[in-house]
Amino acid sequence: METARVSAIIPIRNRAGIRLENCLRSLRWQRLPAAELEIVVSDFGSDPEASRTIAECAARHDARLVRIETGAMWNRARALNFGIQAASGGLIFCTDADMIFAPDFVPTILAEQQQHDERLICICRCHDLPEAVPESLHDVGDFAGLAALGALRLGPGTGACQAARREFFLHARGYDEKYRYWGKEDLDLLHRAEQYGLTPHWISDRTSMLHQWHPTMRYDRKLIWHLNKLRYNWTKHIVVKNRRQWGGWR
Repeated sequence: METARVSAIIPIRNRAGIRLENCLRSLRWQRLPAAELEIVVSDFGSDPEASRTIAECAARHDARLVRIETGAMWNRARALNFGIQAASGGLIFCTDADMIFAPDFVPTILAEQQQHDERLICICRCHDLPEAVPESLHDVGDFAGLAALGALRLGPGTGACQAARREFFLHARGYDEKYRYWGKEDLDLLHRAEQYGLTPHWISDRTSMLHQWHPTMRYDRKLIWHLNKLRYNWTKHIVVKNRRQWGGWR
């Protein structure tokens, strides 16, 4: 199989349906040859019915599916790491299953990385679609209208777009898997990338991505949230983590 220029990694658990379909559609309407973009969907222990739906959706969009058989608590970092290990692209682009991307999103990442000799970690602020926008399937012609409805997120956020060369992710041994449920694995990785020598580079003024509205569970488990915050403050300067095992590799 031809090696892709960039691999998009999407972690997921039991979130099959319209949001994932829209995300994959938007990655396939990017303005670059399809062979240059590999999509890897990392299914972290979804229930059997959801897993089947995720697999069908991935197949429709020529995405690779990584299935992690586990009953453990949701761990986005570990799901991302399995996807990174399965990817073939020289550039790794980590995102989420509820995003819709402008047609020039991935080409913008590639152009910025090339211009700066791949010494960047590309990040992007997202626009949140309101709850009033119906949950429905979208085509590329809908993007401009949807974008007009989105509100730029007040907090900068870095999670739905973190793109850097594959060598960095391998050296750092991926995202810190000690963050559980919903944690600070994105900000943690950004600090570690800076320690490694990569420059954070915002692309929000060049392209855009939209977050599809859904109820959030991010703060459901307050004790875990606080423990994740403590870990972030104590360890964000450490570049190499998961020393015993990361993803499926020791």
